[in-house]
Amino acid sequence: MRLNKIIWAVALLLGVVACEKPEVGYLSDHIFYNTNPLVVAKGVTTYSSVIVANGSTSPLHVKLLAVKNEAGDDVTDEFTMTRSIVTFNKTITYQDSTLAMLEAAMDDSLVTPFQINEIGGRLEFSAATSYLAEGNYNIDIWVSNEKGEYEIDDACEIQLVGQDQTYAMNYKRVTTDGGLYETSGDYIKVDVEYVGGGTDSKCIYKFVDKNGNFFNPAAGEVTRRASTYPFFDDWNPWYELELTDTAFVQQMPDYQGIQFPYFTTLKVGGNDWNDQSARYDWKIKKGNIVGLNEDLLGLISFQYMSRGTFIITTTLPAFERASN
Repeated sequence: MRLNKIIWAVALLLGVVACEKPEVGYLSDHIFYNTNPLVVAKGVTTYSSVIVANGSTSPLHVKLLAVKNEAGDDVTDEFTMTRSIVTFNKTITYQDSTLAMLEAAMDDSLVTPFQINEIGGRLEFSAATSYLAEGNYNIDIWVSNEKGEYEIDDACEIQLVGQDQTYAMNYKRVTTDGGLYETSGDYIKVDVEYVGGGTDSKCIYKFVDKNGNFFNPAAGEVTRRASTYPFFDDWNPWYELELTDTAFVQQMPDYQGIQFPYFTTLKVGGNDWNDQSARYDWKIKKGNIVGLNEDLLGLISFQYMSRGTFIITTTLPAFERASN
């Protein structure tokens, strides 16, 4: 009789255990981003690694709750609002020489500056971050899987910074008396002043002697080297080159997030030129430099990575402008 009771008790216990549901999944209480803070350059496509799930059962879902600025204000709408950026739909060549042809080669794409990949939580920043203000931000997120869900406040700090490089002066050279190529600062220096913002892009090219006197493009003192060498308007055929008494001034194409020049091969007067940045060959005509009875020839090679105004000043420390 006692044995029967024991058998019945064991059977009852086994039945209870059999009816209990097995444990489902695992959700760690320590989920985090490995790179924190994450530095993001404005206008540059940037990705983080996936969130560290710490053994949580996959798939792990991640949802953005809020983006907050340093003052704690909610700026989520600014980060998730669709913005227009421009992309090429074909390879641009020097033969796309009218604004209509250039615009036909561009597509407007509507993208958000920021989003979180829903599976795995990768942080994704597009070129549309160029519309956002620099500064430090924090994000709140929601994580979930089959086990459960919870909120993580200040899951990752985002440091939105300006582009490290807005332009590149890749090469400079002047041909001195006797035909010697000189690249040192004793003969040629190139300074670039960048003025960001504004509603358009523009390049202003100036040429200065050792005394700070400007050579006069409008009077023909400085001009293109020859009809077979590239000049400012060969790389930028879409806008007229303006000549003033102190500078060459040219409107530039103003497409967000696209570097200039738009093409790297060029044909000028039957000659082929290939340059990753825009090569400009210039000359100061004979008679405009004291003691030099021939043309002074030179070049600069310039590229810009951001919209805005660039003032490019070429100084010639070894030469003096003749008074006119």
